[in-house]
Amino acid sequence: MKLHEYQAGALLHSYKISIPLGNVARTPAEAHQVASTFKSDGYVVKAQVLGGGRGLGHFKETGFQGGVHIVDSPDKVKDIAQSMLGNTLVTKQSGADGLPCSAVYIVEKIGIDRELYLSLTLDRAGANATFIYSKEGGMAIEDVAHDTPEKVHKLAVNPLVGLVEAELKEAAAKLDLSEYED
Repeated sequence: MKLHEYQAGALLHSYKISIPLGNVARTPAEAHQVASTFKSDGYVVKAQVLGGGRGLGHFKETGFQGGVHIVDSPDKVKDIAQSMLGNTLVTKQSGADGLPCSAVYIVEKIGIDRELYLSLTLDRAGANATFIYSKEGGMAIEDVAHDTPEKVHKLAVNPLVGLVEAELKEAAAKLDLSEYED
């Protein structure tokens, strides 16, 4: 199953997990309207395509750089949405054909003290769920994996046993989460 970021955000929100305020838009006017509902001094506009590397991508038709932009007004949100919507985002993961962008996700800009990377994927060969994580997180995790693969860790979850406390503690140590112990 693949989810757009806004869909994953809605799922997390439904379980009362704290995430930045955000909403999806499919037109520039709708993007402006969404941004206008936030009481924020900044906005992040994210192209919604089913692929990674959006921030470093470009739009094939126009050459517009980046599928993720931080701006400071609803008017700029509208301008960025205009540059993304209806165009094709080319990223390292998409290949030259790119991926169509028919929606943008507008979220409030929040202060970030630290970024971590965490994903959950199905490992077909191992027949299990596997967490992939790194304390080097952020938008360029593919570069981290390529340049310094030792900084990207995996935790396979045995479906008959589930999560094991000792393995979770080891993962927390690798993520340098000691300040959150208890």
